[in-house]
Amino acid sequence: MNFTQINVFICVAETLSFSETAQKMHMTQPSITKNIQQLELELTKKVFDRNNGRVSLTTEGEFFYRNISDIMVRIEQTITQVQQHDLLDNLTLGYTNTPFEKIFLPKLLKMMASNLEDINLTLHNLTLNSSVEDLMSRRFDLLLTTADNVRFNKNIAFEPILESGFKVLLSVNDQLAKQSALKIENLVNCNIIYFNPRQAPPAIEQVQKKLQDLGPQRKFHVAETANTLVTMVKGQQGIGVLPGFVIDPNDHEIVSVPLDDEVQLTYGIAYLKVDERAALHDVIDLIRKVILAEQ
Repeated sequence: MNFTQINVFICVAETLSFSETAQKMHMTQPSITKNIQQLELELTKKVFDRNNGRVSLTTEGEFFYRNISDIMVRIEQTITQVQQHDLLDNLTLGYTNTPFEKIFLPKLLKMMASNLEDINLTLHNLTLNSSVEDLMSRRFDLLLTTADNVRFNKNIAFEPILESGFKVLLSVNDQLAKQSALKIENLVNCNIIYFNPRQAPPAIEQVQKKLQDLGPQRKFHVAETANTLVTMVKGQQGIGVLPGFVIDPNDHEIVSVPLDDEVQLTYGIAYLKVDERAALHDVIDLIRKVILAEQ
């Protein structure tokens, strides 16, 4: 297996077209086909299905693409750094792009520029249902996540930063927005916007199960991300429940009311226990400092 085969695979996976890949990579289409065939021989698995001129990734192809594409970016970055004698420590931070993370991550990058000049931090958006696998495969070096999402993996260390209860998100015109706190039973007649259970940490699933146990609401929707859920609340599609630290306190288009419930969520940074690099722990210390400054 060589870099050409892998780069051809990545391009086909992104374009789903052998002819477009040939144009982009300045190769002939038979050469593209040959490289994919050689790659499949090495892997002993098909990576693409071709039916009636349509190209799609197989299950093995999707897994290979998800993992190898980031590795190739890091390889190319490392080669460039060696060529330019720019020998920085490279770290990749996985995050879910919540409203809260969108506030503090730019500040983190600014502080790194002046405090940790010898570390190159790359941000990579993730989905929670694959985050542990991505950390174990070293796709990420650090992971912004919750304790309950990683606590059962003995290979992962977790540094807690914040502990929070949940809040009910409402449009500013909602009658419940005037309350100082709400209980689960107060939401029995509401239209509910659920956070996608495939991406939700166990604590969010636990709260959402309590909402479902109230009985059928008038309507319900499912949001793929926290940002989507917030947007749907603003559009008066219903109410949502999210951890308090996820919500942007400066967003005046919504109202967040504390949920009177015992379920708590711990937010922090996960990393592999075997990773003892000083640079990694320097970044963890700075992340903690930036996050706590926002509270």
